[in-house]
Amino acid sequence: MGRSRELELFDRILAGTLDRNVLLVHGPGGIGKTGLLRASAAAARRAGRTTRWIDARTIDPIPAALAAALEGVGPRTVVFLDGFERIAAGARELREEVLPRLPGDVVVVIAGRSRPDPGWFSGGWAQVAFTVELAELSEKSSVELLAEHGVPDGPAREITQWTAGSPLALVLAAGAFHRHGRVAPEPGILTTLVRLTTAVEWDDTQFDALAVCAVARRTTPDLLDGALEPGSDAEGAFGWLAGLPWVDRVGTTVTLHDAVREPVRESLSGSRPARERELRGRVADHLYRRSLLGDRSIITDLAHLLRSPELRWAYCWDGSARYHADRIRSGDTAVLGTALAGRGYGEWWSASEPYHRLAPRHVVVARDGVGAPVGYAIWLTPGSAPSSVLAGDPFGRECLRVAERACGSGEVVVWRDSVDLTGGTPADGSALAMLNVAVALRADVPNPRHAIVPLFQHNQRLHEFCLAAGGTVVPELDTVVDGRPVCAYLIDYGPGGLHAHQHDLVLRELGRLPTRSSALNVDDVRTALESFPVATELARHPMAAGVGVDTRAESVRTALRSGVAAAFGAGAREQQLRSVLSQRYLEPGATSAAIARSLAISKATYFRRLTEAVGRLAEHLAATG
Repeated sequence: MGRSRELELFDRILAGTLDRNVLLVHGPGGIGKTGLLRASAAAARRAGRTTRWIDARTIDPIPAALAAALEGVGPRTVVFLDGFERIAAGARELREEVLPRLPGDVVVVIAGRSRPDPGWFSGGWAQVAFTVELAELSEKSSVELLAEHGVPDGPAREITQWTAGSPLALVLAAGAFHRHGRVAPEPGILTTLVRLTTAVEWDDTQFDALAVCAVARRTTPDLLDGALEPGSDAEGAFGWLAGLPWVDRVGTTVTLHDAVREPVRESLSGSRPARERELRGRVADHLYRRSLLGDRSIITDLAHLLRSPELRWAYCWDGSARYHADRIRSGDTAVLGTALAGRGYGEWWSASEPYHRLAPRHVVVARDGVGAPVGYAIWLTPGSAPSSVLAGDPFGRECLRVAERACGSGEVVVWRDSVDLTGGTPADGSALAMLNVAVALRADVPNPRHAIVPLFQHNQRLHEFCLAAGGTVVPELDTVVDGRPVCAYLIDYGPGGLHAHQHDLVLRELGRLPTRSSALNVDDVRTALESFPVATELARHPMAAGVGVDTRAESVRTALRSGVAAAFGAGAREQQLRSVLSQRYLEPGATSAAIARSLAISKATYFRRLTEAVGRLAEHLAATG
């Protein structure tokens, strides 16, 4: 693989002849970092060392996620952390909190695209860290790599003239050579090579598996089992994917190499666009089913499937190379307060600052690559809002009052603050996205039905997101702070909450009609019928929509009346089912015995008809959404 010098260096670290235990490997995409780490891992195992492999693409870019990935690392372990550019903004926490907790004889090898930040060479780290920059392969090494992939010497030397010593480009060129006999250079080498490599008559299962891997954030055998055609060999497809030279595998997860993911997706969607959309929908369906089992991290996986920039922007980890979400640390409050006051938001900060001091669990801080705070978010829920702080925050109190009145339940999260101090363009918003995801993962309500999102009216990007998510302005929250108008949106995610809402957004992009109300069951419908006269109960029901108790209650009544009118046919028995249901629940006053007498049926028959009618109504509501 042409990396003998680097492997010799690693052997010296293992043997203890080089007094370093952190090796920092960096170089551009496709230069062979993952290949070097795999060869090093094999060398470590031959030396009798335990290895732990972490792919940064498969974990969330927060310190806790990295700490969890390293949990249980024992003595003499060699840890390989690949794709570090995805979580590079957390380097300070890695140095200060995570690595010092590992046993002293652990070796850590970190690979990323960017040159290591200065923190790795200060404060004592210069004595334990060593950096290696991977250069392009020499012509000799390139020819040897092509030979390993079955390319004869003559064509191999031609290929090396335009692949710039990139191991990824060389491997792709080898695959294209075997399929087409000769490969000529074109502009956009990787895109061209991917097109040539994927222009092959794979069987349907292989095509589908590669398409799933191209559209999904991370691919597992379980995901393939849910997305491929019934009866397909998901385990076999996973193994086939893992064997492709531009697919990286970590345990039971595979991901496409970053440099080829978009070209592969474009190639496959360009050749069979309808199939790509179908598979993207199946991936979304599978992820949503996982969310029903309590996996909150699914919000980032679902957002990854969206193509709308307004919606994708708010919940993607795309900015994780530059920013990460963290808890409050010493000195943050002063830095954030100074920055806001300097930009003319002193009044806003005076109401926000007590949360940082007195209710830190409600605050998430965004940090840049050197660990400096560059933004923050404050979240509130009716069940856990800090009363001591709210006493001095009239706007926060009003947001919660509206939440309790308009939403009718505790399944609501108030984004009290979402502040971006990066100075980036509004179209970027990467720091805000990190904050949004962190709040969604940490708030006491795991799958909220509603959200209240205040914003300064000049924040056009956040306006666009709230509108695209179906939000409506709450006029009573309009105010002026620091001389700037503030408004707030109420977003109703629907009966299935945020997770179902995201699922539905993906399906709408794909031209599929979401059936969000399919989450309703017979018990839900029976509860709504039994609560028909009680507005406060109906307002809290999953079917409720709108703002205010009366409006929400009437929305449920309207849905029930319409359902009863449409769920039954014109026959005598059908009319009897409708009459039983209407008299029992929608027309107050009559007892069950009186209804049975009026219909000339026994009480036993009455209750059987009633049970059947409720079930029919539930089926109709679920089917019609």
